[in-house]
Amino acid sequence: MSSPPDPSAEVAADPPTRGYHAFEDPVHDRLLGVILALGAEVWNLRERLGLLESALARQGVDVSALIEELALDPERAASMTADRDAFLARFLRAISAD
Repeated sequence: MSSPPDPSAEVAADPPTRGYHAFEDPVHDRLLGVILALGAEVWNLRERLGLLESALARQGVDVSALIEELALDPERAASMTADRDAFLARFLRAISAD
């Protein structure tokens, strides 16, 4: 009488995939996931910002005019540019080959 085959000794031809699978290379699937997650976050921020502007408008605060006024301030613009550049450097460091 023979014993049943040991399932741990078998090697699967293709490992099971988890989640969404659109590309042969799983790295591309992960990148797509990152892009979709970032898109969802951007949409959430836009939605929240719109709600905040509407709430301030209900309180009589013309936030759009205040934002435009602040954007014209050269010191603030320089600071925001430096912050943006630092953010992009951190963000791009994750995908750079260096």
